Amino acid sequence: MNSDDMREPENTGAPQPKEPELPRWAQQAPAGDDFSEERMAAYFGPKWETSYRRKLAPFLADPSFVPTWNWPAAIAFPPAWFLYRKLYVPFTLFFLVPGFVFRWLTGSDTPQTVVELSKPENEWLQVMSVAVFVSSSLAAGGTANWFLFRRARAASRLVSMQGVSSSEELDLLRRMGGVNRTATSLFVVLMLVVTLMQFGG
Repeated sequence: MNSDDMREPENTGAPQPKEPELPRWAQQAPAGDDFSEERMAAYFGPKWETSYRRKLAPFLADPSFVPTWNWPAAIAFPPAWFLYRKLYVPFTLFFLVPGFVFRWLTGSDTPQTVVELSKPENEWLQVMSVAVFVSSSLAAGGTANWFLFRRARAASRLVSMQGVSSSEELDLLRRMGGVNRTATSLFVVLMLVVTLMQFGG
């Protein structure tokens, strides 16, 4: 047997199997300076450590939308939580869209008041109203963390563009973040007054 016979077979050019590539949501990526602990603690306040670091973890690795769950956004009257967290665009959507969806599904111009929906002939509208409300609550609970992540990221990037000192950046983030108790309280009181007026006829 000569030396040529002992050589390993040459590569025939056949494609070699590749390692399976993980989807983007499973790949770990650095969050970058936009989400430093100091910045997020300033934006969210004490709840960053106790709650929001865990809730936003999926988006720190990949900012693409994936459903997560936020109980306060789901079980509170949905728009109120978004207003509380200064998410004004989602607040507007969750406040207005369910009414449009209800009218589109039912084709009815009947006002969605307690008195009207309690009438026997409108029982099916009452069922549809509850279905739309539950769907809206589920959508709010499933998207709230993502909306909050996007606003925190936008705020952090906006602050980075200001060219101010680190302490001023943190002050800006504290003002942009946190919660809006005044507007939320006014909104809840207004909704209670409207509901009581409906019962009063």
